[in-house]
Formats: sequence, C-alpha cells, structure tokens
Amino acid sequence: MSTPEELKTYKIFGKTQKVRLYKIKHFIFDFGGVMIEKTFVLKNLFDIIQSDLNITIKRSGDSYLRKIRRNLSSGRISAREFLEKIFEKYYYPSQKQDGALPPKKVNAEYYVELWFDLYSQVTNISSEMAEVIERLHQADYTISLMSNTFDIHAKSNLLKGFYDIFDHMFLSNEIGLIKPDMDKYKYVLKKLDTSPKKCIFIDDKIQNLVPARELGIIVLRFESFEKFKRQLKELGIGEISKDLRHKIKKQYKEYKTKKKEYKKAKKEYKKAKKEYLKKKKKSLRRRLEFQRKRAFYQKKKEEYKKEKAKKKQELVTKVKIT
Repeated sequence: MSTPEELKTYKIFGKTQKVRLYKIKHFIFDFGGVMIEKTFVLKNLFDIIQSDLNITIKRSGDSYLRKIRRNLSSGRISAREFLEKIFEKYYYPSQKQDGALPPKKVNAEYYVELWFDLYSQVTNISSEMAEVIERLHQADYTISLMSNTFDIHAKSNLLKGFYDIFDHMFLSNEIGLIKPDMDKYKYVLKKLDTSPKKCIFIDDKIQNLVPARELGIIVLRFESFEKFKRQLKELGIGEISKDLRHKIKKQYKEYKTKKKEYKKAKKEYKKAKKEYLKKKKKSLRRRLEFQRKRAFYQKKKEEYKKEKAKKKQELVTKVKIT
C-alpha cells in the first residue's frame, strides 16, 4: 500500500506547469545529485567501521539511525556526536556482554577525520553545472543553494570553494530545517523576500519537489545534465545570453505598452462611435473624425494582437514534471 507521501509524489508526475518567464527572478539548486554526483560516503564509512570493530550497523528500516541522521542533517548534533551515538548503540553493548573488562574506547576523532577525507576525495563540482550557473548570473538571475547536508560535508564544500558560485545558501545543518519539510521552503522564500511564482527549484529527489510545487514554485527534476539542458530549452531559456532577464522584462514591457495603448484606443473609439450614432445629422467632418478613430483603434488592435501572440510564444511556456 502506498504511503501518503508516495501518493503526493505520484500526483505531481506528468503535471504541466505554466511558466511566466518575465516573473522568474530566482534559481534555487540542490547540491548532492545535482551540483555533484551522489557519493555514498556514509555507506562506505559504515562499511569500514563494521569491519574495524566487528559489528553490524542496522541500516534498513532502523528508526534510531533515521532519527540521529535527521538530527545530524538539521545541525542538532555534530558529525562527531553522530558517530559516538553509533558506537554507543552498536559497539559498546556488545563489548560489555563479551568480557568482564570495560569496553575499549573508540577513537571517534579518527573516524571523523576519515569521514572528512573520504568525502573530500570523491566530491567534485560539475563544471557543466557551474558554467550554467555563471551564465545565469550574467543573465541577471539570483542563484541560491538549498541543501540537506551534514556539518562535515559543508566544511569540505566550503574549503573547496564549492559555495562561492551561489548568492545565498540555505544549508539544513545551519538553519535547522530539512527538505521535504514545508517549513524549509517557506523559510527560503521569506529570506529571499520573493513569491513562489518567481522561483525555479532544481532537485534530483521527487519527494523534495512536491512541497515546492504545492507552494507554487516551478520545479525541475534533475536526472542528468543533458536532460537539464532540454528542460531549460522547454522553459524558453535554452540560450542563456547576457542580460537575458532584462531582455525578457523589456519584451514584456513592450507587450504591456501595446496592451495599454490598445485599451485606450478602444475606449476612445467606443466613445466616438456612441457620439457619432447619437447625432442625427452626420456631417462630413464628424464622419471623417469617426473613421480616423476607428482606423487608429484597428491599428492598435493589430499591434496588440501581434505582441500578445509573441508573448504567448516566447514569454509564457509550459513544462512537465517528469
């Protein structure tokens, strides 16, 4: 039987999102699985610990492990405290049962350093994604990072300069909020002082996209760089030119101007038509004046229709969640 979370996830698959490009200001990226490849560092670390200490760490369906991982991700405990809790749960009890002597103290600091080294060795930011972000910067978009992470991973990323390309960072271990908790998305929107319709969020996990979409944020599921490029093209920004956002806003402003002129001309034409028909005696001067206003109205109407068609084609797009 599907859980409520799974049912929510399935609901957004195949949904079409209407994207008004002239409103978009923010691109918000996930980190692991988007900016860097998935690392499985914690799994490898557990394998080493199990081998070194001759223990078994229950991983699948373990509520205890799930709880302390959540506490680690939210910054309630440090990486060292997390490992100490692992040893207390899986190592020390078995030592007390097997011998009369006190259990040997595990050097937690050694495994903290090992964890840091393992993560640092395998993580490299995608040069292709970094280039896209740089181009989005040049196009005048604001780029933010919203990531679930651990303090030890964040330290490595910071030292390696991975965070330098972002305008804003919302790391779970710093703000105490974790995806897919709705509060995290609301927190980010509040800090950016923006509305959902002005944001595009990119994440590799569909469960992290669900709350964002429920708030009205445009979401893209990242699976590969090639797919991401296609998604940007579907959005209407396949070519991320310099000052793209300004060009889009300028185009929308032209549309709004034509719409305003059209409405004004329409109003004047209706008024002129009413006055013209009301007069029993229609002089040549009145007839010519009425025809002039009608022609002006028709001209503005055609100009507006062209701008409207252009707006629909270039400024308003649709993209599916796949």
